[in-house]
Amino acid sequence: MSSNVIRDLGWKSELKSVPANLPQLVQIDSRKILAGQWFVPFIGAHFDAHTFIPEVLAKGAGGFFYERSKRETIDSNLRTRGIEVEDTTKTLQDLGRWWRLQHNDCHLVGITGSSGKTSVKELSFAMLEALSPTLKTEGSLNNELGVPLTLCRLDSRHRFGIIEMGARHKGDIEFLGHIVQQDVGVLVNVGSAHIGEFGSAEKILEAKMEIMRAARCVYFRDDDRIAKAIAKLSGRTLTSFGYHKEADVRIVSEELDNNGSLSLHLSCQGSEKKVTLPYYHQSYSLNVACSLAIGISLGLSLAECLPGLQKFRGVKGRFQVHDLAGFTLIDDAYNANPQSMRAGIETVARAYPTRSKVLILGDMKELGDISEQEHRSIGTFCAKELKNLRLVTVGAMGEWMAAGALDAGFPSKQLSSYADVECLLPHLPEICQDAQLLYVKASNSLKLSKIIDTLLSK
Repeated sequence: MSSNVIRDLGWKSELKSVPANLPQLVQIDSRKILAGQWFVPFIGAHFDAHTFIPEVLAKGAGGFFYERSKRETIDSNLRTRGIEVEDTTKTLQDLGRWWRLQHNDCHLVGITGSSGKTSVKELSFAMLEALSPTLKTEGSLNNELGVPLTLCRLDSRHRFGIIEMGARHKGDIEFLGHIVQQDVGVLVNVGSAHIGEFGSAEKILEAKMEIMRAARCVYFRDDDRIAKAIAKLSGRTLTSFGYHKEADVRIVSEELDNNGSLSLHLSCQGSEKKVTLPYYHQSYSLNVACSLAIGISLGLSLAECLPGLQKFRGVKGRFQVHDLAGFTLIDDAYNANPQSMRAGIETVARAYPTRSKVLILGDMKELGDISEQEHRSIGTFCAKELKNLRLVTVGAMGEWMAAGALDAGFPSKQLSSYADVECLLPHLPEICQDAQLLYVKASNSLKLSKIIDTLLSK
């Protein structure tokens, strides 16, 4: 990284040079610093990571950034090893964007949507990684810090990159897109997740459409709202997916079985193809179709895309199936919104119609004014659509699910509710006692993953 770049970015330093691969060396967690890394300290509401600068240098850090307003709080002897910037958050974002622009030969795919974007990310990664080294967003690092951190991991080996982008406010995706400079923008769907933040489904659509600043776009054809918004764009290469007869990647038919397989009949690029995949969830049909549309938008053929998709084995916390002694455990505990909750329950009902089931369902967060309505609706759905069922709810909003189930005629003796996961865990052996299948789902903040970890550790 040359002195010209440092000057152009508005930084100040007494250092004569910095590593050419400086972005790859950044670390924002002082506890994880390794020798040679560069520390980027942030200032939060209740902390100031600048206080950890002496500690990270003692651990062997190669250098550090610091905010101009903190200059006098840092020993002058240490400042000679640092770079002075106006704002460390913006500095990380500038680093990520600059490093991405040094790797323009890597085709970056930006993905957003109300639900399913992480599954699409993982499926697409499996598809592309089978062809060439591919970068992806790790975990849920899809915000203003996680996205640039992901870009800083780019190297010359990467031919593709899959970048997940989250949004809580209008303008978030546009801001992240300015950093990512995605070659392909992907809108998986538009639902009610975060409606409490945005205010309406129309506002969510407006925010998600910001991903379409790319020259090539992939979108869900079955949603008329998205299709109408897409029709207003110009100068884009469009690839659609869905069940719609006009979708470029169309699902002709699908079949789930109770052996963990999904059979798809696809129409793609003017030809039809039948493929069996070793994983299942009714939403995976659309997620696979979306991933194939991404491949096509990148200039790949169906024959190139399928091998990687067939190697995929699921994502922890997202309808991952575990066959345990005496029963099947389905881990869908990572997150939840009304669409994904209903889809998961419907999949259980379709794939395991005769098994006795226990559903452990918890709060779906960030639904605003529609929260009670949506939770009650899930309870009603469980009561009317599932047989051989015991329903267990967790959390304050889970009480609304329980009420919805009871109002729909669900037997009270087959229903139990717990304030939180810690209250539930002592009762887990009794809950699992007669179950042939246990399904777990809630928003991540309820930490129902503790149930999964407890059962898998036995």
